[in-house]
Amino acid sequence: MSRLEPDNVCNICECDFDMESEGGVQGYIGIIPFSLCPMCYSGLMDMYEQLSGGTGEYEDGQEIPGDDEE
Repeated sequence: MSRLEPDNVCNICECDFDMESEGGVQGYIGIIPFSLCPMCYSGLMDMYEQLSGGTGEYEDGQEIPGDDEE
């Protein structure tokens, strides 16, 4: 695989994961390939919600899909 393509190794915990069956996130930060396994992605999203106040809404007031707290 080319060095400029994301691979199936998490950039945080370095575990192997399968995008097709497990999910996760792959993309680029600028031109740097970046991959997150489902566990690290979930942890980062939880941390973001805690640091941003966890309102469960976008800035324009629309509810974030899948943010069902009961």
